Amino acid sequence: MNMARRDDFLQDLGGLVRGVLSESRLQKQRRKRKLMKWIKVALALVIATIVIPIALITTGFFLGPRGTEGLIATPLAVITSWALILFFATRKKKSPIALPKNEIAALPAHTSEWLDFQRQGLPWAAQQKLDDISLKLESLTPQLRRLDPKAPGAIEARRLLAEELPELVNGYQKLPPSLQRKPLHGGPTPEHRLIDGLTTIDDEISHLHDRLAAEDLHALATQQRYLELKYKSKDKL
Repeated sequence: MNMARRDDFLQDLGGLVRGVLSESRLQKQRRKRKLMKWIKVALALVIATIVIPIALITTGFFLGPRGTEGLIATPLAVITSWALILFFATRKKKSPIALPKNEIAALPAHTSEWLDFQRQGLPWAAQQKLDDISLKLESLTPQLRRLDPKAPGAIEARRLLAEELPELVNGYQKLPPSLQRKPLHGGPTPEHRLIDGLTTIDDEISHLHDRLAAEDLHALATQQRYLELKYKSKDKL
C-alpha cells in the first residue's frame, strides 16, 4: 500500500470512528426509519406465510381438494409472495431530478430527501456535512413556510438550496473517482473543495435562519409597540 492510499484509508477510518462516536440525531432518525421499514417487511412476510396457506385450504374446501397440485401450489405461492415483498422493499428509489424552485415551503424537505440520495457517492466527511445541512433545513422549514415566495429571504433560500447546493454536489460527482482526491494545478483536491463548499453553504443556511428569526423578532416588537402606544395612551386619556 503506497503512502497516498494509506493516508486516504486512515482519513476514511478516522472519519468513520468520529462519526460513530458523535452520531447525530439525523443519523439516529435514519437508522430508526430503516429499522421500522424492516419490521414492516418481516410482518408482511409472516402475514403472507399464514394467509396464503389458509386461503388455498379454504379454496380447496369450496372447489374440491387438489391433492399433489395443492401441495406444490402452496409453497410456490408463499415463496413468490416473499420474493415480491423483498423485491419492493429493497428496490432503490429514483433520485429526484430537480428541486422544486417555486414551492418554497416544501424546498427544505425536498432538499433533505435529495441529499439522502447523494450520500453514497460522496466521501465520509462530506456525508457528515450533508447531515449538518439536513438538520439546519429541519429548523428552517417553519420559517420558510410562513414566508412570501417573493420575499428576499425566499429568493435567497431558493438560490442557495435549489441552485448552488445541487451545482456543487453534481460538479463533484461528474469527476472520475481517480481525480476526486488528486490535487489539481497545485491547489486543493476536488474532495476538499466539495467539503469547503458544503461548509460555506451550511454557514449560509445558519445566517439565513438568523436573519429570518431577526425579522420575526422585529415584527413582534413592532406589533407590541403598536399595541402599547394604542391602548396605554388611550388609558391615560
